[in-house]
Amino acid sequence: MLMEPDHLHTAVNRSMTSREGRSKNRFNPLTGARLAAGVIALSADKQKVLMVSSAKKLPCWVVPKGGWEADESVQQAALREGWEEGGLIGKITRSLGCFKDDRPTDTVDRRKKYLEQQIVNARQRQTDNETSSTTLATQAEQEITSIEKLMIPPRAECEYFEVVVERLEDYYPEMGKRHRMWMSYAEARKALANRKDILSALEQSSIIKDVE
Repeated sequence: MLMEPDHLHTAVNRSMTSREGRSKNRFNPLTGARLAAGVIALSADKQKVLMVSSAKKLPCWVVPKGGWEADESVQQAALREGWEEGGLIGKITRSLGCFKDDRPTDTVDRRKKYLEQQIVNARQRQTDNETSSTTLATQAEQEITSIEKLMIPPRAECEYFEVVVERLEDYYPEMGKRHRMWMSYAEARKALANRKDILSALEQSSIIKDVE
């Protein structure tokens, strides 16, 4: 993904209020997964990564990340989350890729949207093959096998960016909700044992790996 220069650095005008609600969230039209952005925020010497505590589960360590909203670029979203959740000021150095959070989706609506999209896709394939409209619904439903109906889409698809931290501010939007901690690669890998998506992003970063 191409990164626009103006979007690579934490905004100068930073709000002290976190964005809430999901009215501006983006979703994958095929799976219903929420599109998100996050940062793997490294110290200048790349020996540490900044971790933040989960706002929902304690003790649980993650990295700054959250919904990519409709009025911002994915880079802006990542830097905004870094500011809101970790109070970090920094610059994006590169994209680490998109990783799926395969934990079960947290809303029934997303699963319903996913299944409905599969039916729409099946019907479109039949239309492309010029199948009669009488058989479209039947054949489309048959394409959604019993196994597919039990499938649950990923909770989120998150684009991660490596950020070099220039400084950490003492006052930031979620300072009363989260703790933050610098961790070595070994410490972070242990903390992320149950979050394979975030761990995969960390592995792609240039953090110094102090474990054989």
